[in-house]
Amino acid sequence: ASTPAERLDARPELPAAQALAARALSSRAADGLLRPLLGALLCDPELTTSSRIGDLVLRDFARGGLCLPAGGAVSVPRALADGLPPGTVRTGVRVLSVAANAVVTRDHGTIRCRAVLIATGARDAAELLPGLRVPDFHPVTVLHHAVEGPAPTDEPLLLLDADRRGPVAYTAVASAVDPSRARPGRALVTSVVLGAAASEPPGVLDRAARAQLAGLYGVPTGRWELLAVHHDPLAVPAAPAPHDPRRPVRVLYGLYVCGDH
Repeated sequence: ASTPAERLDARPELPAAQALAARALSSRAADGLLRPLLGALLCDPELTTSSRIGDLVLRDFARGGLCLPAGGAVSVPRALADGLPPGTVRTGVRVLSVAANAVVTRDHGTIRCRAVLIATGARDAAELLPGLRVPDFHPVTVLHHAVEGPAPTDEPLLLLDADRRGPVAYTAVASAVDPSRARPGRALVTSVVLGAAASEPPGVLDRAARAQLAGLYGVPTGRWELLAVHHDPLAVPAAPAPHDPRRPVRVLYGLYVCGDH
C-alpha cells in the first residue's frame, strides 16, 4: 500500500504467478490469500497477467478496497449523462464509419465534428478502424441469487475460495454493500466465475455453485432463487507480460481510441 508506483514499475516484469512464486512469502499467504485475491482482481485465475499490472492492482486494493455503485452499474453512465446538456447523448444510432472530422451513421446521416473518440469494445473499434489491435480476453460469468429471509452474512465481505472447491472464484452479499439491490426481507448474493468454468452452461454452473456457496457461507442454498446468469466472453482484456499500460490513444490528429483494451 505504501510502495510508490514508480518502484513497482521498476521491478522485473514476469507473469504474475511467477512473480508471486519468486517472492519471499509463506505458502499460506501466497496460495491461501494472494493467489485467489489476485486472480479475482485481475479476472485471471491462472495469473498470466503482467506482474506490473498485478502489483498496481494489489496496491490499489490495499489502499482503497473495493466498492459497488449505489443503485447498480447503470447508475454510473446515468449520472454522467445527467450532467450533460439536453440532447447531447443519442442512443440507438448505428455508426458505419468514422474519420477525424465526421461520423457516418446508418439512419441519421453524417455528423460533422472537430474530433472523434471511439470508446467501444475492442472488436467494435477494430471494425471502425481496420488494423487496430484486438487483444485476447478473459471470460467472466456472474450469477445472481435471491435469498428469502436473513442474508447469509450482513457484512460487506468478499469471500474467496482458495481451495477451488467449485466454479466460483469469489462471492459477496451485494445487498450488504448496497441495500437498494434487494427488496425488503430478501438478500442478493452475487458470485463470479472465471476461467474455463465461465463457459459452462448456466444450469451446470448453478448446480455446482450452490454446493460451493453452501460451504462458503455455511448455510443451505437449495432454496435460493437464481435471478440471472450473465456471461461475457470478452469481459476483461488480457495483459500478459510484457505489457505496456501507456499505449497512445491518439490514432491521428482528431481521432482517438480509448478503453481498457
